[in-house]
Amino acid sequence: MSERPAIPGELCTCGRQALVVYVFEDEDKVREIGWCGLSNVSTLLPCRFCGSEVPHRSSWGDSEKCPDYQLVPAGERKG
Repeated sequence: MSERPAIPGELCTCGRQALVVYVFEDEDKVREIGWCGLSNVSTLLPCRFCGSEVPHRSSWGDSEKCPDYQLVPAGERKG
């Protein structure tokens, strides 16, 4: 895993502007996940990624990222 500074438009899993992007390199793909630097904050609603009005939760009740999460939502891509 490595990290890099986020650029404008890259989002945290909570929907806020990311400060850092964590880069995970698997054998067959690269995944990037943004982090806003805030811990224990609620996810912005409605969800920026799927529109849900209900926070995403794991089966045991912890906050969880949206299954539709994208570092830069498709409708907000530049270029």
